[in-house]
Amino acid sequence: MPGAEPIFYEGSETGILFIHGFTGTAYEGKDFAAYFAEKGYTVWVPLLPGHGTRPEDMINVTWKDWYSYAEDCLLKFKKQCSRVILVGQSMGAGIALALGAHHSVNALISLAGAVFLRDWRLKLLPVAKHFLRYQHKSRGPDISNKEAKKSSASYRKYPLKSIDDFLHMVSFARENLSKVNDPILLIHSRQDHTVTFKNMDYIYNHVSSQVKEKLVLEKSYHIISLDNEKEVIFETANDFLEKLKLTP
Repeated sequence: MPGAEPIFYEGSETGILFIHGFTGTAYEGKDFAAYFAEKGYTVWVPLLPGHGTRPEDMINVTWKDWYSYAEDCLLKFKKQCSRVILVGQSMGAGIALALGAHHSVNALISLAGAVFLRDWRLKLLPVAKHFLRYQHKSRGPDISNKEAKKSSASYRKYPLKSIDDFLHMVSFARENLSKVNDPILLIHSRQDHTVTFKNMDYIYNHVSSQVKEKLVLEKSYHIISLDNEKEVIFETANDFLEKLKLTP
């Protein structure tokens, strides 16, 4: 898909690994990556398996494939960068949290992080997946900003089977939250229509990190890295990393 390509900026030995969300692409991290690359960070936004090509490619991909690929990326990145910050959005934040539970990193940043979903339609999934192959996003990606919504590179439909994998991934993240010890910044919008805002406090209250901060957004929807308050996110993340002395 145009715009879905992985992103890499060569910089210092302080690196940021950004993991995109379910049905999304590396496009989600493009502005975040450009902002921090300009400050001298090495930034990598990989593309998860089954994403960024065509929805059919998700059918034979499982949540373990997403996690294993992200883990491989982290291990490769740690060979290049002496200090690593993990950033994830939505399910990507769940992957980042799970990685942080099993690998030491210097900091974690969760953007609209998902560790559980609350959607009445999930109760219909066991029956619906026998009759419907795909779920269509009738309203497109959950972005308030009209221009950002129009240009976003993401799937407009996805296999129903993949929702099971999404749920397994965020469940795995939730079960491992207590093992997360690294400094963490949590950012979420009250107007998120996809991942309930309550996820932020749940993550905050269940990680074991001694250093943890929160930022609540009021004018964005779910894909906050592309939405109305993205500059606020970038500046807050930058301040957080400066306080941790993680600048390049």
